[in-house]
This record gives sequence, structure tokens and C-alpha cells, in this order.
Amino acid sequence: MKNFLRVLAGSFIPAFEKGIFEIRFSFKRLTVRTLVHDFISVAATIGFVILPAFLIGFIFLLLPQGRDTLLLVVENLSTFNFGPLFFLLLGIAAWSMVSEISVRYAIYISDNSGKNLSDDRVAWRKTVQKLLAAAFLLWPSFIVFVSMFWCMLSATYMEKVPRFLCFGICFILIYWLMSFLSNQYFRKSGKASAGVYLKTKLGERSLPDREQKYLRKLYGIYQDFIYTLPKASSFQKKYKEELQDFSDCFTKSTKDFTEGFPQNPKVLIETRIVPAEFNLIDREKLLKGRGELYKWTYQIPASFYNGLHRQIKLFAGVSFLLFLLIAFIPGWWPVFSWIGAPALICFAFACYTGMYTGLLYLDKSLLRKWKISVRFLLVIILVICSFYNQDHPVRMKDHKTNARETVVNQFDKWFSGYKGNIDKQKGKGNQQKKYPVIFICAEGGALRTGAYTSLFLSSLSAKLEKEKNIDFKKSVFAMSGVSGGAVGLGLYNALTFENNIQIPSKTSIELSKRFFLHDTLSPIVGKMLFGDFLNLFLPIHIDLLDRSIALEKSWEESYQSIIDKNQENVFSRSFATRKIKPTQPLLIINTTEVETGLQCWVSNLIPDSLAFKNQRDLLAEKVNDLNYSTAINFSTRFPLFSPAAKVGGVNGKARLHYLDGGYVENTGSASMLEILQLLKSKSTYFNQITPIVITLLFSEEDKTAPNIRFGNELVEILNALTHARSGNSKISRFRIKQFLNEDSIGFAIDEPLTAEEKSVPMNWVLSAQSMNNITRDVQDKLNNTSETGIITKLLKDNLKYPQIK
Repeated sequence: MKNFLRVLAGSFIPAFEKGIFEIRFSFKRLTVRTLVHDFISVAATIGFVILPAFLIGFIFLLLPQGRDTLLLVVENLSTFNFGPLFFLLLGIAAWSMVSEISVRYAIYISDNSGKNLSDDRVAWRKTVQKLLAAAFLLWPSFIVFVSMFWCMLSATYMEKVPRFLCFGICFILIYWLMSFLSNQYFRKSGKASAGVYLKTKLGERSLPDREQKYLRKLYGIYQDFIYTLPKASSFQKKYKEELQDFSDCFTKSTKDFTEGFPQNPKVLIETRIVPAEFNLIDREKLLKGRGELYKWTYQIPASFYNGLHRQIKLFAGVSFLLFLLIAFIPGWWPVFSWIGAPALICFAFACYTGMYTGLLYLDKSLLRKWKISVRFLLVIILVICSFYNQDHPVRMKDHKTNARETVVNQFDKWFSGYKGNIDKQKGKGNQQKKYPVIFICAEGGALRTGAYTSLFLSSLSAKLEKEKNIDFKKSVFAMSGVSGGAVGLGLYNALTFENNIQIPSKTSIELSKRFFLHDTLSPIVGKMLFGDFLNLFLPIHIDLLDRSIALEKSWEESYQSIIDKNQENVFSRSFATRKIKPTQPLLIINTTEVETGLQCWVSNLIPDSLAFKNQRDLLAEKVNDLNYSTAINFSTRFPLFSPAAKVGGVNGKARLHYLDGGYVENTGSASMLEILQLLKSKSTYFNQITPIVITLLFSEEDKTAPNIRFGNELVEILNALTHARSGNSKISRFRIKQFLNEDSIGFAIDEPLTAEEKSVPMNWVLSAQSMNNITRDVQDKLNNTSETGIITKLLKDNLKYPQIK
């Protein structure tokens, strides 16, 4: 059985057995307190490796978004797309190898405990060094393996056979990668006749024997090497006389012998001799050492560690070149989708670790005499560039938008035609007193509510057309979206109202699915971890490196991929330069102004009256003409995925920044309430309508209040900041309902996404499983024929809607 396990586990079991033996040996000789202290002391020297390692564990294990991206790798495999899995394995291998050498190198240069600790403690520290190097070599493979296993247990939409087959292929390949790396680093090639094991292909034991000897001394490889001999005066009298003769052999010899005997192979045995490459320093003081010792101090030249330095330069150089290569790939190219977000994360952390190790090599080896380290210089460059860099400027045209129509004028024209259509259907003399008008709010929540919003509205429209012969879209006058909800409304608006060719609602459902199954996360991750990271160290902003621009162009490419060639790409055209059609609804994209905290608008109409009108209506004064995708992106800038949008800062204009609209209020209800109040006060037609406000929410309301019992003073502040927008959203929704209940002028319909959050994560990419969960939830809501069903609510009180001609 043991032999079978050895074959199954490759070199894992022998390596574990040796590690456990060394740990047990140390536990017998040292106290637990000493063991823990030395372990923490050694681990603290590799903090720059530990941080990304635990970060990726958090991403892939604890975040539903991370697990969903791994699920996409399996889904691609089921369609014979092996690219994301191949690059994931490549990324894991790269990060594993860089982490292993970075851990060893950090310990080599910082741990000099071999000079002053006991042999037992030094042996334990060497054990810790090997354990940490091995752990970080295998950690990426292990964490991805465990996360994929979790994904397999939760993947319910795939049939059993293809599910287990695809996941099985992933498990086998990841395990093979772990075994392969383990063999290259841990398994020795054989046993020589003298009983000495041959070298491994990678890792510390692949280095020359002499380098290994001094690397394992824990002397701090770039610190001076001190060779010592006790003076005769250190001993008792009867030994002192005998040892004096020994001291005289070199103290009374020629200067050349005195200086050179520690490096003389005729005098010292091989295990005690100082390598000839070491440079003797302080020649005049070598026999005047402090205390009861003779001391020879040697400087170790960097060339002595040629093998180690070749490895460092190789990994650092490849990391830097790979970093630059990925950074300059255009975000709208399909390359990022081919690689996939999980692989990009692994490659990024591999590059960061490799480049930081290269900086350590510069500071500690090549430029060790510099008074200021290269790492500190980079921090200074980062601070200076942050002042001059344009900080993610918004893509804008040189000209302003054309004159937009006001909300009230557009509503009056829209309602006049809308009322006329319904009255024609009823015939003369049968005009109704109240006409239903739809106002839609969509909550933020990344692509989860984006897909939910677009699918829900398209599916609702299709069902009403098929079963009730109602043209639902003609009843929609206003839409207000935040973050992902703004993306969903933006797509629904583009397909339904902005497209140059009318698209049937049933077709819009499939187009919406295809749009939101497009991978927009990979371009963001690629640009965030590579392009924008490089932008931080540049005094000028390079659009090619900007992740927000990559997201916008990814939407443009996604929209282009779902429409016919004879249809216009709405996402890449101007947002509000064209004259609005009389039948077109109001679209409000909510954003937050950082400098003032105000919730601002990017809208295709001008609000007639609005508190701080010119300050909050961005197209009025602050922003020129925009692409449709750029306008939507004003509301989807939730750090760290998408940075704040920078406006102004030139020609004397104030430099302003805009973030996700959900920072102030996350449902779009506050803006919609202002529109309703505006129409009630200024439109002569408002008393003829029954306003119906449909609010699409990313989840059902959590009625459990958080119970703060730990770290009260800090947790209280964090909870207040994070829950403030929830409170604002709740109050805004309540005020809309209060407004509609006055004189019973209308009613509100709340439709939260009821799929569990863990099943549909907030992410910028959705797996087929997540899309299926959203689709199923939408259909369940539309098939609800009870009094709580949305169709029942829409048709209550015999409200009449436009009919399909």
C-alpha cells in the first residue's frame, strides 16, 4: 500500500516524510516558544511573497467571483476550448517557480542567524526555509485544485458525465503539474557510488555544491564573511602555553602567510578553507580583532554566487518582459479572453514577485553601496508621477453635445403620441382617464444585475407581446440605472430604442445572454494588474494601458459581436449628439462626484429643474460628447475593478473625479423620484397617467441587522460607511412609494433577483451556470400568476397598454 501511495503521489510522500522527520527532530531539541519565534522570524523576511499567496487563496476560495472564473475555464473545456486551461496551468507553473526562488533568496540575504545562534536553532531555521520554499512552490496548484473541487460540487447545470469528465481533466492536469514541479525540485536524480545524491534539476540543489554550502550557512550571503581563531589568552594556563605555539605559527610568520593561510589549501582542510574568490579586507586589523579572537574579514564577491544569480536574473528578466508584453496588449483584442482571468491573476503575481526579487538583487548585490535603494527610488517616482499623471481621463470628443431636449418637453411629446395610440385602439368615445406609464430603476451589482435587468425587461416584453398582445416598450418613459443596472438598462435601451433596425423582444433575450456571457473581466484584470500598474510609474497617461477604456471597448466589441453587420454599433457611437426621437425614453446614468459627494447624471435629456442642476447634469458644462459605452461607464467605476473617471484639470477647469453611482444611492430611485416630482409640477399631462415604478434589485432585502461585537470602534466606522448607501437606497425607495401612494396616483413594483448570491456572484463575467440561474429566476417571476406576480400587477385596475399592430 505504501509503494502504491508513493507511485500515486510522485515525490510528495518522500518529501513530506523528510519534512516531518526534520520537524520532529527540532521539536525534541527546542522549546515550542523558540520554534514559533524562529518560524515567524524567517517567514517575516518573505512578506512580499506571502501577501499575494494568501490574496489568491482569498480570491479563488472565498470569493464567488473567483470561483465563477474557474468555472468558466471548465465550461470552455466542455466546448473544446482548451486555451484558458492551458494558460492557467502555465500561470500556475510560472508563479510557483518564481515564488520558490523568491522565498529562498529573501531568506538568503536577510537571515544571518548562523553567526550567533545555536546549531539546533540554525538547523530549525534551515528546515523552515525548505518548508516555506516547498509550500509556496505547491501553493498555487493546491489552491486552484481545491477551488475547482468546490466548483464541481456546486456546478448543477451540466450533466453528470460531461461535468465529471471536464472537471476530471482539470484535476488530473493540475495534479500532474504539482507532481512535475515536485519532482523537478525535490526528487534527486540518483545515487552516486560514493553515497552522494546527484542534483535536482531546479531549486537550491541544482546549484553548484560550493554555492549550496555557503547558502545554507545562514550568514546573510551579501554580508562579510569572518574567519576566526581563538587567541591563546582565551584558555587556561596549561593549555595556554601549548596553544601559544600554535598562534606563533601564523602571528610570527611572514605577512603573506599571515594574510593568506585561511585560503591556503596546503594549510587547511577542504571543509575549513576560505574560498580563494573571497576578498580579504581590513588587512591591517586582521590580528587585532576585538575580544579573544583573531579575525580575518572577507568580502564575498557577487560572482561567487553565479549559479544563484543566473536564476534570479532569468526569473526577474522573464517576469519583466512578460509584464510589458501583457501590459501593452490592447484591451479590446480577444487575447485576454483566450488567456482568461484566473491565468492573468497567476501571471500577474508571478511577474510582481519576480520583478521584486530582481529589485532585491539590484539593491543587495549590484548596487549595495548605494545610499538609496532602487525600491525607495521607485516609491519616490510613484509619488511624483501621481501628481503629474492625468489619472484615468475620460474619453471625450473635442465638441459639446448637441442641444438636448428637456425632460418635460420630451414627456409631453412622448405622451401625446402614446395616448393617441391607445385611444385609436379603443375607438372614439372610449378614451380612458388614466394611462399607465412605466418608470424603471435598476440597482447596481456588476453583471449580475446587468444581465438580470436586460433579460427581465426583454423577457417581460416578449411575454406580454405573446400572451397579451401588449407592446410593453412603448409604455416605458424613463430608466434610471446604477453600476451594473446601468449596463443592463444601457443594453436594453440600445437594442430596443437606439438600434437603427427594430429587434423583436424574443431576439433581444438571446442577444442579451450573448452580450453578458462575453468575458469583460479578463480585459479589466489584464489592464488593472499590468497596464494600469505600469501607468502608475509614468508621468503621462497612456490610454492603451487604461483598464476603464479596456472595459468600454470590450463592451463595444461585445455589442458588435451580437448584431448584424447592417446594424449600427450603438455602444461605439456618440451618446447624445443625435436629435432624440419623440418615442424615445429618458435614460439616466447615475454617478458620484468624488470632490462633492453629489450624485450626478449623464443623461440624454436636460432636467428642467434639478437641485444644483449645472453641477449634477454633467453634459451641461463639465463633459463634452461621449461614446455610449463611456457614458455608461461613468456609473460602473467601483474600485478597484474600474478607476475613477477624471474630468477637467486643464485650461483652468477644476479637476474632478467620478465613481460608481452606488456610493450615494444604489437603486436609481433618488433620481427617479426627482423626475416624478418634476413631471408632476411642470407637465400638464401628469394628472392623466398612472405612474408605475419597477425597481429591479440585485437581491432580496436582508432584514437581519449586523451585530457588532468585535473591534467595536473600528467596525462601527466601517459599517457606517458601507451601510450609508443602503440606508439612502431604502429611504429613496420609500419616498417613491410614498409619492405614488399620495392620492393613489400610481404604484411601485419591486423585483429582486432571488437566486442566492453565491450562485450568481457580482462579477464582470458570468458563467453559463450563473446565466442559467438568472434566466430561471426571471422565468419564475414572469410565470407567477398570483396577485404578487408582476404581470398581474401591471394589468390591475384594467389598465390599458399599447397593442401590437
